[in-house]
Amino acid sequence: MDKQKKSILIGLILGDGYLNTNSGVSLEIEHGEKQKFYLEYKAELISKLLNCKLPNIYHNLTKNTYKISKGHKYFRVLYNWIYKNKQKVFSRKLLNKLNAEAIALWWMDDGSHAICRRKETGKIMSHSFHFYTYTNEEDTQNIIDYFYETYDIKFYPIKRIMKDNSVKYYLKCKTKEGRKFCDLIRPYILPQFAYKILNIGE
Repeated sequence: MDKQKKSILIGLILGDGYLNTNSGVSLEIEHGEKQKFYLEYKAELISKLLNCKLPNIYHNLTKNTYKISKGHKYFRVLYNWIYKNKQKVFSRKLLNKLNAEAIALWWMDDGSHAICRRKETGKIMSHSFHFYTYTNEEDTQNIIDYFYETYDIKFYPIKRIMKDNSVKYYLKCKTKEGRKFCDLIRPYILPQFAYKILNIGE
C-alpha cells in the first residue's frame, strides 16, 4: 500500500475512527444523524483506498447514529502502529506518516474554530483553534513537536480533568498560527466543515 493511502487511513483512525479486534481487525466509524453525510464520504473514501466494495452503513435506531465497519488485512499493521494496550498512541513515528489530507480528516473530527468579537461593534478581535485530542502529556507533546518541526505551526497544551478524574490535554493556537494551519488543510476540508477553519483573507 502506498504512502498516500496509508496516511489517509491513519487520519481516519486518529479522529473518530477506531480499530476493533474482536474478530480480526476492522475499522469502525460512527457518527450522529447530522453527520451522516460525513460517514458516507468516509465510506466512499475507504472503498477507494482499499479498492473494495462500498462499506455498508448501519443505523442504530436506539442512539440514532450511523456506523460503518470494514475489515482488511492491512488493518493489523495499522493496529500495531497506532495502539498500545488497546489505547491509541500518538508517537512521532506515526505522526510523521501523516500528510495534509490526513490531518484535515483528523481536524474535521476533532477540531474547532472560535471567533472573539468586540461587544460594541461585533468586529472580529481574534480567532482561536482547539484540537480536542484528549491525549496524555507525552502524546500531546509529540503532536505539538510534530506540527512545529514539520510545519512551523505552534500549538500549546490545555489541561483538562476528565469525568473519571484522569488528566488529559488538548491543543490550542490563536490567529497567527491558526492561519498557517488552515492554509495547510483548507484544500481537503469539506464545505460543510468550512466553519472549522478561517476564510481566505480573515
